[in-house]
Amino acid sequence: MRFRMLAHPSDIEEMSRVSHLSWKADGVEWLVSPDETRSWLDDKSDHDHIEDVLLAELDGQIIGFSELSWESSEEDPVYRGHNVHLLPAWRGKGIMEAMFESNEDRLREIDSLHPCRGRTFIRVWAFDGPNDWKSIIESSGYQPIWHLLEMVRTSLDSIDEVPEPEGFDFGPVHPEEYARIWALFRECFSSEQWSSPDRWSDDAYAAWLRSPNFAPGLWKVARAGGEIVGVVENCVSEDECDAYGRKVGHSVKVCVKDGWRRKGLATYLLTSSLKLLRNIGIEEVSLDTEVENTSMAMKVYAGVGFTTRRTFTFYAKPL
Repeated sequence: MRFRMLAHPSDIEEMSRVSHLSWKADGVEWLVSPDETRSWLDDKSDHDHIEDVLLAELDGQIIGFSELSWESSEEDPVYRGHNVHLLPAWRGKGIMEAMFESNEDRLREIDSLHPCRGRTFIRVWAFDGPNDWKSIIESSGYQPIWHLLEMVRTSLDSIDEVPEPEGFDFGPVHPEEYARIWALFRECFSSEQWSSPDRWSDDAYAAWLRSPNFAPGLWKVARAGGEIVGVVENCVSEDECDAYGRKVGHSVKVCVKDGWRRKGLATYLLTSSLKLLRNIGIEEVSLDTEVENTSMAMKVYAGVGFTTRRTFTFYAKPL
């Protein structure tokens, strides 16, 4: 067995396969496609991600890898993150624990090379059910800081008819509107737990435009007097559909501009999204929301048929 850095194009295909099986073993249904991995590795907006990938290889076969996430933000607090992906057959041998500690050591090294003015924490997340990853987190001094719900609508056969709110334009998205939609995301989500200034930088916007999941034809928007006041960003990954054996879609971002809420926009946009996705053969749609969300989002999601499938906890500890 040996550890090495990412070196070959074929490594990315194996990383996708290993992460999918590792997440599955830890109770998470998530597939990061090779194209998504390449897009992430190509994003040099804050640093070179390739430098922070460590592969675990046995007899020439990749059995696991670790990855880091960190930003150049000067906000307080600053969060660094990391993950370890390991095939189930090789767990219980100290490999995952060793890579976990190696990640923490590397993050301390990064912090010494790129010091911040504020407090610095390591942040990770895990499925709330029993799993190896969660056990390592909780035994390593991390404390829960916030919680996330994965909500899902498992049948699109019967979708309620929702009257179109009057006074709005719900036409298709145009390329000249991308920047304005991004600005609305920044306005609506900047105060969320998962957000940070780097998430809404010009480089992050460019990375969003070239993402494999960038699919404006699947979005639903609301305009008032030419201003975009509501958006549901939807996407579908064919790789994910093939891996799960069913057609799944995601409502990645759901937002309505402050001052235009409680007018039925979110309900109408979500209902329209469900119909659009059903019409292209999608059988199931999911979305995520913070448990601590104060905008009544969960009530809206439940009102259009979403139910909670899984809960996740984010943990942190001082670096």
